[in-house]
Amino acid sequence: MKTKKEDNTVIHPACRNFVEVVESLLEQRRKEAAQLSRSTTFWREDDWGPRTWTRTELEYMVYSSYKQMRNGRITRPPRRETVMEIADYLNCNLEERNRLLVAAELAPISPDLAGEALDRVLQVAISVAENINMPAMVVNRDWRIYFFNEHIFRLYGVTTEQLASLQPEQMNIFDLLFDPRLPLYPRLIQNRASWTRMARQTIYGFKSANTLYQFEPWYQDMVSRLMSLPEFEKHWKTVSANADFDADPSFQGQHPAVTVDTIVSDPGVETQRAWIRPLLISVGYFQFQFPQIMAFLPANLESQKIFKQIGVPF
Repeated sequence: MKTKKEDNTVIHPACRNFVEVVESLLEQRRKEAAQLSRSTTFWREDDWGPRTWTRTELEYMVYSSYKQMRNGRITRPPRRETVMEIADYLNCNLEERNRLLVAAELAPISPDLAGEALDRVLQVAISVAENINMPAMVVNRDWRIYFFNEHIFRLYGVTTEQLASLQPEQMNIFDLLFDPRLPLYPRLIQNRASWTRMARQTIYGFKSANTLYQFEPWYQDMVSRLMSLPEFEKHWKTVSANADFDADPSFQGQHPAVTVDTIVSDPGVETQRAWIRPLLISVGYFQFQFPQIMAFLPANLESQKIFKQIGVPF
């Protein structure tokens, strides 16, 4: 038996829950727009532009069959890729996205590890990073750094004392890259072209990894805080995760295997410049993408020699 809505539309029972969730989210977004609660959108990575949050707009921009569904001509919810596109249009956070998926009788997205479960996996990742024969650190989805191995200190010329002096919120890749008060920044900014490329590629990697998390409170709070750092806002607003990074201006003229160059030094060894590239290593816990080990490889033979000179095994 089909269900009638108050506006006399008829919805097939298999689609009823999905339509109810969509209608609820559209109404919620209209209320938010009226209250200007989402007027600050500098963190959003999409090509939609301003929305009016109406059924007509949803049908035109994303799901042309929505009217037919509400009129009972569609007898099953849309496919997963269509549901995800609808969620993108609706600026859904993870909980809202999963409401749409479940209403469409699709598997929800597993939340990231947290609490004791995260701690257990972090211990595994840290153990691997401690014993890996390359500079490496352990990071989570929010780019928070949980561990540096000893080779990182040699590569970047910083000390454990310098890192120990940082506040917990500063143990983040973005803070280390953009904050002139922190010890890594002076090492990297000596080659501005290299720093620019590293900064923009880091933003690109973060946005790409967190497309589904743009409206989570931790994401918005972190980006808002980082906007006060020099040059962060300029690069954040001009790096798009919707295109390949090799189209980025900072990439032009560079060998595709080379990510950054950085200054490396050690007592008795002349300061030299090594070209490096990152390697992301999954801890291997099934569907969980994070935490990850971020390691650094020399990008050419000359850089391999520099690694050896400063005592970094490879």
